[in-house]
Amino acid sequence: MLEVCVLADGRRVKFSLKRRDRDPFFLVCFKGPDGKRKEKSTDETSKRRASESATVIIHNEFHPHAIVENLPWADAIKLMIEHMKGENLRPNTISTYETVLTTLRKVCPKSVGPSSITPAIAEQYKLARLKTCKPYTVRGDINELSIIFGKWFGETLKILATNPFAEVVPPKVDKLEPRLVSASEHGLFLAWLSKGWSEWRMPLLFLEVKATIGCRIFELASLPTANLEEGRVMFEATTAKGRKTRRSKLPVALYEELRVVAGPTYVWERFPEQLREIYVRRGRPNIAKCVGDFDPKRMVNWFQDRLVDYRKANPSARRYKLHNLRGTAMSRAKEAGVAYDAAAIAFGCHPETMRAHYVKLDETAIADSVMDSIHQKK
Repeated sequence: MLEVCVLADGRRVKFSLKRRDRDPFFLVCFKGPDGKRKEKSTDETSKRRASESATVIIHNEFHPHAIVENLPWADAIKLMIEHMKGENLRPNTISTYETVLTTLRKVCPKSVGPSSITPAIAEQYKLARLKTCKPYTVRGDINELSIIFGKWFGETLKILATNPFAEVVPPKVDKLEPRLVSASEHGLFLAWLSKGWSEWRMPLLFLEVKATIGCRIFELASLPTANLEEGRVMFEATTAKGRKTRRSKLPVALYEELRVVAGPTYVWERFPEQLREIYVRRGRPNIAKCVGDFDPKRMVNWFQDRLVDYRKANPSARRYKLHNLRGTAMSRAKEAGVAYDAAAIAFGCHPETMRAHYVKLDETAIADSVMDSIHQKK
């Protein structure tokens, strides 16, 4: 059966795999750049891995100088970022890739560059991370590293011939339960926040808007004032995770309050100014001077730090993340009878993400019904 390898210049090279009785490894057969038939060993006993190895062999045959060996980490990461920006990846996405590479280098301090990471080292990385992190985190790390080493270091930059993470099996993880935040428990956090930062309305308003429309925290923090329009907030494709502009309608009172607090450019740009004023009133001018200018990410970090402080002050309170307010809003849509595909449009997420929240609520209702029937028979 013929397969096709697509070269960097768009040429398509047909190839086939075969194996002789005396040789455990698959062979790749194809016509080289000179038009002559070539037959090379893939050094692989698995047909799937042999197919991957075959494409590398063909690429090297047509572009023998494509693979750059022993490129240092600093140079490789710099090139990776340049190409990621060239493909218009989001800054947060690029930052995530940089972070996972930093973690890899800490676990493998003797590595000098991408070519130092072998399949065996990649497997050891997984085991080392599992000693300090939850399986769900390690699973994400391995998936991201496989993308980095396969797509960016391999296909795009041509500094690696193979992906060392291709055969690393991510750890199995339990399906995460949608964490629904009740109005009472979120109300306790808001009351604690209000008491600690008395007479400061802006952070409470921010959290009320987030909980009401279930938006992502960073896209709300980045909201331009010009995107307040006719009772709605508009999240542009440039900041929305799904790269699609969407509009979320707010209750009239909440929308009008947003119009009042909004700065000239960004809705929340007066946040650091008001924070400085609070520190000055409390007799802490030095801390006030340390408050940086408005930055959406810095503002998000402030809210996350306050939630950490709340947990420390209330260790018996059930834990939740601010992102769980989004899932809670999704679940309210289910309870209101909204179809999951329509809700997915409103929340700017993939329909399958919406379905996951709906299915969980359906399963709970079915389980409750079964148990009620059992109890009634007793």
